[in-house]
Order: sequence, then C-alpha cells, then structure tokens
Amino acid sequence: MMTPEERIEVFLDGECPDQIPYTIYYNEFRHTKDDPAWLPMFEDGLRVTYLYCPVGSKANNLEVSHDTYNENGHRIDRTTMKTPVGEIYSTRKDGWHDQYLLKTAEDYRVMTYITEHTDIWAGDYSRYEEYKKEVAGHGVVHISLGSRTPYQRILVDYAGLENMAYHLIDFEDAVMEFYKALLKNFKKNVEIVAEGPGKYVSVLENFTAETTGPDRFNDFHMSVYKDCYPILHESGKIIGNHYDGKLSCCKELIAESPIDLIESLTPPPEGDMPLDECRQAWPDKLFWSNIQTTTYFFEPEKIRKIVLDSAQQASPDGKRLAFEVSELIPPNWKKSMPVVIEALKETRRIN
Repeated sequence: MMTPEERIEVFLDGECPDQIPYTIYYNEFRHTKDDPAWLPMFEDGLRVTYLYCPVGSKANNLEVSHDTYNENGHRIDRTTMKTPVGEIYSTRKDGWHDQYLLKTAEDYRVMTYITEHTDIWAGDYSRYEEYKKEVAGHGVVHISLGSRTPYQRILVDYAGLENMAYHLIDFEDAVMEFYKALLKNFKKNVEIVAEGPGKYVSVLENFTAETTGPDRFNDFHMSVYKDCYPILHESGKIIGNHYDGKLSCCKELIAESPIDLIESLTPPPEGDMPLDECRQAWPDKLFWSNIQTTTYFFEPEKIRKIVLDSAQQASPDGKRLAFEVSELIPPNWKKSMPVVIEALKETRRIN
C-alpha cells in the first residue's frame, strides 16, 4: 500500500496511485489544527497542503501604516501606502474589502512606482527541506510562485472586479503601464522558482472565466502562460493554476494552454462544468478537484455516491485526479470528511 505522500507524487506524475488522494489547504485546516479529531483522518490518508515561496521581495521608498477605527458601528481597517510620488489607501469593513487600493489613474501611477521600485531575490531554499520535515506525517509542502499573473493580480488584489471593468475603459493607459511593471516582476519570480526546489508549483489565480471572457483571457493570460511557463517546464516543474470558478467559456483556450494541473477545479453548482465534461475538454491535464461544498451536508450514503461518481467521471482509469478541501472547510468536518475518506478507499476497486 502506498503512503499518502506517495499517492500525491504518483498523481502528479500522471500515473495511477493505489487510491485517489485527498487533501485540505492549510488555510482551511489551521483554525482547528489542534483538534484531535484530525489524527484518525491523517492515519487514514488525509494530508494538509502547505505552500512555501522561495522568492523574497521588498519595496523601496515605501511607508505603510495601518489604522483601525469605528464608523457607524462597523470596524474599519485602513492601510495607507505613502511614496515620493503620492499615496494610496484601502479599507476593509468588518473584515471584508470595502475600498480597494486602485480607484483613479493616479493611484495606478503610484502603484506602478511601488512595483518598479521593488527588489526581488531568491530566498532561503534550505527552508523548504526544513518545512517538509516539520509537517511530516500530516502534511506535504509545495512551491508557491508568490504571485498571481498580472491581470489577475490587478483584478483580485488591487482594483476589484467592478472597478477594473471601468478602469480598462476610463484610463487604460495607466492600467497597462502597471500591468507591464507587474509582468516584469512576475517573470523574475518565475526565473527564481525555476532555479529552486520542489516539483509542483502553485499559481493562485482565483480565476473564473465569465469575469474575463475568451478574448481577454487570450490577451492577458495565455500570453503570460506561453511566455513564462516554459521556463518552469525546462526545470522539470509541474504547474497548477487555482481555477476555482466557472470555466466553460474559456475551455478551448485552457486546453491549448501550458497549464499542467487545474487546481480547486469546482463542478456545478459552484462551477459550470461537470467533471466528465472537464475530462473530455482536458484529457491530459491533472485535476486537483474540489468536492462541492454542498456535498458535505448530505447524508453519508449520498456523500459516498457523489464522491465515487465524481471519481469515475474525472478519472475512469484512476489517473490524474486528486480531491481537496480548498475553498471552505465544512462546519461538520468531523463527520463529513471521514465519509469522503472512506469512499475514496473504494476507488482502489475502480482504478
């Protein structure tokens, strides 16, 4: 019988492990990590996925301050970034994004200055091996690229979906100037990661296709993938993009992309492509698939059936498939996740 770590390695190689692997993000696990209810699940094969980024960075000529205050009964957290060419700020209301950093063309110019005056270097590669030893027995460590691709970084981190839709029309030149600065730094990250340790590289895109569409996906995503991912492939890396949303309108382009693995792949109702359709569209890609969050609330027999049906759809030959909890740990995890683990033991009979 393979160890859980061996199953993940075999899955990443595109071969057939003795059963379908099952993992949970550290970010979803960390709040309950001291609960002894995890121990039998680790013994049964569950593993926590940790990420290590071998890239260091520091923005020069930048002063960052944080302020917290109450406004109309809401907690407001404000972050202000001051530079020689101006300042920008963002706010969170009760923990949620309220105002993003980028609101005006001038804001983009300030952020472009910050990006162009950021030093990037290779971190301590030895820390990766130490990290693996620290989590041995319950976790596996993979490499993080340390950044989304430039378009996704603007959309998700700096401007927000609604704002960016206006910005691309109202001040496209300022947006593109910032995009080019981000792209230059992104490529530096790629080159450092290519020289560093680890086989699997995670790119946290948080992509959902209907927010971009095929034309912009081709212009802003495919161009970056085709330019940068071969650098990682040449050093033997496997690249996984965190695509946790709806993907159907870009599925042909995704098929042509140099992405090796679609991570957090989410079937309906949260996503828009059943796993058999995903496999038909991307026969050679690896799937690290989310189990729909609604599944965990069903009775055990229904959970079992959904898990086994999903495995059969995505991997009738037992290859190129792992399952994970990557978006939201189910509140009933102590009862529902062991059911998934028991169901996956049955994949030994369908592989």
